[in-house]
Amino acid sequence: MTKRKNIVLIFLILLVIVTLIYRAYTIHFTNEAIINKVIDREEYSLSLETKQIPVELFIKPEWIAFNKDERKELTIDLLEMHNTNILLDNVWNRGNDIYFSFATIFNMKYKEGEFLYNGFFNDDGTFTSPLEEVKLYDKNMNEFPVGQTGTGPEASFSFGIQPEEQELIREGFYVKYNGFNLYKYYRR
Repeated sequence: MTKRKNIVLIFLILLVIVTLIYRAYTIHFTNEAIINKVIDREEYSLSLETKQIPVELFIKPEWIAFNKDERKELTIDLLEMHNTNILLDNVWNRGNDIYFSFATIFNMKYKEGEFLYNGFFNDDGTFTSPLEEVKLYDKNMNEFPVGQTGTGPEASFSFGIQPEEQELIREGFYVKYNGFNLYKYYRR
């Protein structure tokens, strides 16, 4: 019976060790942990390198929810730049507009790196949302009006297209967004 107790004890000790290693990893080395520490300036220095980095995206017609009350949960990776992936997250035809939501995924490096974020991290620890500009173009690069726009949570952004403009997007359309700022960070 003592041999069995020893095996159980060894298993429990190994389980505790693996749990502690996993916890340490998630606290220090995951994208979420690093971005939170960088933004909070915990163990990291952060500097704004370039304001209003232009981003151009093309939205394919098959991703658009043309039917009223139709919602498409997509998570389509549209662009990677400066260690930031921009995703088309979902498209929702709300009846009064078609609403497009975009999310970001950060590919954070532990020691130093760069990323895009659509806001300003102020020296006093506060955050300021910029007045971003979204411009929309049909497939022939003719500009048309954008409806409601929004930012957040985190570095996401969104906009709506009014019913009177929806015929212009039947064959896809271009989005030009200048709300992202380029930040660099390094571990102190």
